[in-house]
Order: sequence, then structure tokens, then C-alpha cells
Amino acid sequence: MAKLSSAAWIAHDVGLATAIGGTMFGREALEPALDEISDRHQRAQVSNVAWRRFSWLNLAGHVAVAATWFVGRSMLSGRAVSKTARTLTLAKDGLIVASLATGLASMILGRVLGSRTAHNAAIATNSSGTSDAYGPAHDRLRTAVGTLGIANLAANIGIVGVTAALSMEASQSLPFSVVSRRLP
Repeated sequence: MAKLSSAAWIAHDVGLATAIGGTMFGREALEPALDEISDRHQRAQVSNVAWRRFSWLNLAGHVAVAATWFVGRSMLSGRAVSKTARTLTLAKDGLIVASLATGLASMILGRVLGSRTAHNAAIATNSSGTSDAYGPAHDRLRTAVGTLGIANLAANIGIVGVTAALSMEASQSLPFSVVSRRLP
């Protein structure tokens, strides 16, 4: 059981690392770097391809986090945990649900945005060099994807914090320490 629990914990942590690291890289490095590409169509195309590729890794990371947590949770009765551990466990449940919901919504809306952006960028520009194809609907979709991305990042960072607190709680309680070995 210990080897299976260790493997689950590793999968859980790698999933979180993927979700957090990939999102931070995309937001803070990839997207700003794309501004170096002057052609709007090419910039949109590169962004779309990069985020589409990452979205599958991100989805796998989210599934790994949720699956390992909820499978491990199903193996515990809750009798061996302290009140603090119970509260932290419920908080982690909520954060994982929030992470999944915002991660999936961000992926779906991001794909819609990517398709629309690539299509709009391909439309001929007007005489002033700006595209008439982008408008308020595009801006709202872009804002929604950005907001969901930030919410997802916050949920995933919250999961890291609660996981660390649960680990510390387990080290202080012998019964919980023994039972929590099943949790990632």
C-alpha cells in the first residue's frame, strides 16, 4: 500500500506542478513574448498552437490531482482525523472541485477564443492597419479566459498550501499519520 500511496502522491504533485507551472509560464513568459511577433495572424496562430498543446497536459494534471485525492479520500473513514484535519480536508475537497471547474472552463473557452482569434487575425486589416474583426465579444471572451486562468491558478496554489498543512497535521497525530498514508 505504501508504494501505491507514494505513486499517487507523486502523480498528485506532478499534476499540480504542471497546472501551476504551465499556467504561470504561459501568462508571464509565452504571451508577453508573442508580442515580439509583429504579424497578428502569425502571433495568434503560435499562441493557439501552444495553448492547445498545453491544454492536454493541463487537463491530465488536473485529472491526476482530482483522481488521486478522491480515491485516497474514499479509503478513509474520517474517524482518525482531528478537527483541524477534517476542516483542511473539506477545504481541499472544495479547492479541487474549483480547480477542475475553472480548469475545464478555461480550456473550453480558451479553445473557442483561440479559434476565433486565429480566424479574426486572418481577416484583412483596414487601411489604418487594425482589424475590424475584433470587438467587444472577443474582448469579453478574452477577459473570461484570463479570469478563469487566474481563479484556476489560485485554486491550485491553495491546494498546495492545504496539502502542506495536512501533511504537517499528519505528522502531529499518530492515528492520522497512519491513516493519511493513503492520501496524496
